[in-house]
Amino acid sequence: MARQRLGCIQLEQTLAGLFLVTIGLSVVQSNECPQMCVCGIRPWFTPQSTYREAITVDCNDLRLTRIPGNLSTDTQVLLLQSNYIARTSEELEQLFNLTELDLSQNNFSSIRDVGLINMSQLTTLHLEENQITEMPDYCLQDLSNLQELYINHNQIKIISPSAFSGLQNLLRLHLNSNKIKVIDSQWFESTPNLEILMIGENPITGIVDFNFRPLGNLRSLVLAGMDLTDIPGNAFVGLDNLESLSFYDNKLVHVPRRALQKLPNLKFLDLNKNPVHKIQEGDFKNLLRLKELGINNMAELVSIDQYALDNLPELTKLEATNNPKLSYINHQAFRDVPALESLMLNNNCSEFPLPVCNQLLTQLTGDQHPQQPSAL
Repeated sequence: MARQRLGCIQLEQTLAGLFLVTIGLSVVQSNECPQMCVCGIRPWFTPQSTYREAITVDCNDLRLTRIPGNLSTDTQVLLLQSNYIARTSEELEQLFNLTELDLSQNNFSSIRDVGLINMSQLTTLHLEENQITEMPDYCLQDLSNLQELYINHNQIKIISPSAFSGLQNLLRLHLNSNKIKVIDSQWFESTPNLEILMIGENPITGIVDFNFRPLGNLRSLVLAGMDLTDIPGNAFVGLDNLESLSFYDNKLVHVPRRALQKLPNLKFLDLNKNPVHKIQEGDFKNLLRLKELGINNMAELVSIDQYALDNLPELTKLEATNNPKLSYINHQAFRDVPALESLMLNNNCSEFPLPVCNQLLTQLTGDQHPQQPSAL
C-alpha cells in the first residue's frame, strides 16, 4: 500500500514537471516572448532556498523604457534589471502567476509607478538602485505573499507608519543605503514574521528604546555604517530570537553592554571598525549563546581589561586584529570561556608579554602547563 502511494506521488510529480516544461516550451516557441528577451525554464530558489524550476522571461540590460506588453500570463519570473523604465501601464496586471519581479537599476521615483496590483503570488521584489524617495501608507498592501523586499540604494527619506501594511509574510527586508533619518517601530507592526533586516548606511539620528520590539522573529539585524554613537539599554527589547547583529563602521566609543544583555540568543556579534577605547570588565558577560565576536579595525582600542570576556560558554571564535593602538591584554581578560578554539590577534600595536600569551593559550588548549607560543 505504501509503495502504491509512493508510486502515485512520484507519478504526480513527474506529470507536474512535464506540464511545466510543456508550458515553458510553448512560451519560448510562441510569439509571447518579447523581442530581444530570452524566455524559458530556469532554476529558481524560493526565499527558503528550496529548488524550483520557473518559467522565466529575461529582459535584463536591454535599454527598455517600458515593460514589454506581450508577456505570457504563465510567466513566473520576470527580469528587467538595468533598463530605463520609470513607470508601468497595465503590463503587469495579467501576470497572476508571477513569483519574482526584478526592476532593480531602473528609473522609478515612486512605488506607485511600479503598478503592483493583482500580484498575490509574488514572493520576491527587487527595486534596489532606483530613485524612489518615499514609501507612503499601504503602498505594498496587495502583495500579501511577499517574502523578500529589496529596496536598498534608493533615495528614500520618508517611510509612513503603515507603509508595510499587508506584508505579514515578509521574511527579508533590505532598506540599507537610503536617506532614512528615523526608525519607526510602527513600520514593523505589519511584519511580525520578519527574519532579516538590513537598515545600515542610512543617516539615522539615533536608535531609541524599543525600536524593534514588534520583531520577535528577527534573526539578523545589520546596523552598519550609520554613525551611531550610543545604543540605549532597551533598544533591542523584544528581539528574543536575534542571532546575528552587526554594528560595523559606526562611532561607538563603548561596548553597548546593557543593550546586548537583552539578546538571549545572540550568536554572532560584529563590532568591527568602531572607535571603542577600552574593552572593559563585564563588556561581554553572560552572553550564553555567543559563538563569534569581532573587534577588528578599532583605531582607538588600547586595552582589553580584566574579565572583559566573562562566562561565554559557547564562544568559539574571537577576532581582535588590525587594532593599531592595542598594546595591553590583561592576563585575566578571559574568564569562563571554555569553548574558545580560534583567537586572532595579528596586526596589533605590539607583541603581548609571555604571561598573557600563556593565559590565552591555556584558554585555547586547556593545557595547565602551556609552552611558550610562537605566535597568536
